[in-house]
Amino acid sequence: MKKVYIAGKVTGEKYQTVFIKFMAAENRLKMDGHEVVNPIRFCASEWPWADCMRRCIARLMECDAIYLLNDWKQSKGARLEKYLADQLGLTIMKER
Repeated sequence: MKKVYIAGKVTGEKYQTVFIKFMAAENRLKMDGHEVVNPIRFCASEWPWADCMRRCIARLMECDAIYLLNDWKQSKGARLEKYLADQLGLTIMKER
């Protein structure tokens, strides 16, 4: 079992859209037996981007892997998280 962080596009999306895609990813990962770190569970939609990223990066550092949603390349934050994951040797998992 790996502790997996979910990364994907949040900024500019409707909250309901973000909620649905992140929760679906969390459910898939849990069904595969992983412990999941889901940013929508600890960042409020009204918080400034930098505040969320500080919290997200801290949580990413606790993980063994990052799970990239299909839209991750469209997100400045997710691209930063992917870069950090690469540099730190985390397992890179991608949505199919």
